[in-house]
Amino acid sequence: MRRVGIITLYYKNYNYGGQLGAYALQKAIAKLGFHCEQITFKWQNEYTLQTYESTKCAEQFRTFSESIPHSDRLYTVSDITECVDDYDIFVCGSDQIWGLPWVISDDILPRMALSFVPASKTKIAYAASMGGSEIEYDRKNILAPYVNSLNFVSVREECAIPFVSAMYNGDVTHVLDPVMLLDITEWDAIAATPTEKDYILTYDLRDITVIQEYAEALSQKYGYEIISLATDGAAAVGPKEFVGYIKHAKYFITSAFHGAVFAILYKVPLLVFPVSTNPRAPQSIDSRLIALLDTFGLSSFFVYDPSNIPNIDDVTFDHIDELKTSSFRHHSLQFLKDSLESRREP
Repeated sequence: MRRVGIITLYYKNYNYGGQLGAYALQKAIAKLGFHCEQITFKWQNEYTLQTYESTKCAEQFRTFSESIPHSDRLYTVSDITECVDDYDIFVCGSDQIWGLPWVISDDILPRMALSFVPASKTKIAYAASMGGSEIEYDRKNILAPYVNSLNFVSVREECAIPFVSAMYNGDVTHVLDPVMLLDITEWDAIAATPTEKDYILTYDLRDITVIQEYAEALSQKYGYEIISLATDGAAAVGPKEFVGYIKHAKYFITSAFHGAVFAILYKVPLLVFPVSTNPRAPQSIDSRLIALLDTFGLSSFFVYDPSNIPNIDDVTFDHIDELKTSSFRHHSLQFLKDSLESRREP
């Protein structure tokens, strides 16, 4: 059985999307018949590492992280080449592996495009993201030669294709976030069931007043409790609870990409608020959210203007053709399968 090693934002990334994406991609590749594991690689700076370690749900994240097959050894930028003989195929992605300049330093960035892997091995980017539709010019110059050395390239945001295509002499494919590669029943199997019966869920990365105000108005209208996952006094929950809270929510108000992903999977009415002050800017982290909503015909529920908030009761998923969704999943899995099954000559 051919061995696959994944480089992504896995190691001590106590972030819901990061851990659930790492879980999903490893599981999806294993289901295709490969021995697959995350390469435990220290990708973040010390400040970020300590921030994650100090979160009140760190223990729940550690437990979940340990459940994902991974290398026993922790690699760093200086010794990552020593894992090369352990795998036949390398995958970088998903998540913002080509973004986050305040966390992923210039010396780490090439490793996130498999710079340490020789040409004799198959190198694949699956659903790589830069956060926005492009990155800074100096970061592009660092990244470009290594992206061009990959054998297969796919991106999570369709809007990123032109920028990545300028770095890669080949086809760049648009694929689903790995969370969407798994069937809903597979998420049901790990989702924890919250004790609350009727609630409005908020997951706000910026702690902006307008989200809380809208949630409070909705609460008064329907009498539902408000549960928050990313503010002071928020519920301390791990990845399994995160999935369960979204699954059972009456409404979901968020500024988080993977929060929106799970709301779409579970067809929970949602509104998405921007993280950046200029969400239409090419380097805006909101590009990924806008692209996600566009893909599923929900773009009118991105709140560009806080003074003109759409009615969350107007959100419907009836227009999302199940066949189209299944087709996109099939397309994404086919890209992964074809890439993994390709053979590189030594």
